[in-house]
Amino acid sequence: MPISSLDELPQTHVARRNLKNSILHRCLSCFRRGFLVIKAAVLKHLPLPQGSFFPEPWPTLTPQMNVFQITLSSA
Repeated sequence: MPISSLDELPQTHVARRNLKNSILHRCLSCFRRGFLVIKAAVLKHLPLPQGSFFPEPWPTLTPQMNVFQITLSSA
């Protein structure tokens, strides 16, 4: 939610109460978290976790842009 739209919400709205938490950035990157999980598994003599990758399917429709043609004669 853009911060500019918070002014339009009532004072008791949940978005105002959670504003402090939403500004904080993720403390651990995905790479760092994965590294720590692998490191913990090695130190505890556990099997290494198996990652998986599930890509999203390609879109069936190509998005169309509505662009007006500007020619030198109409500019």
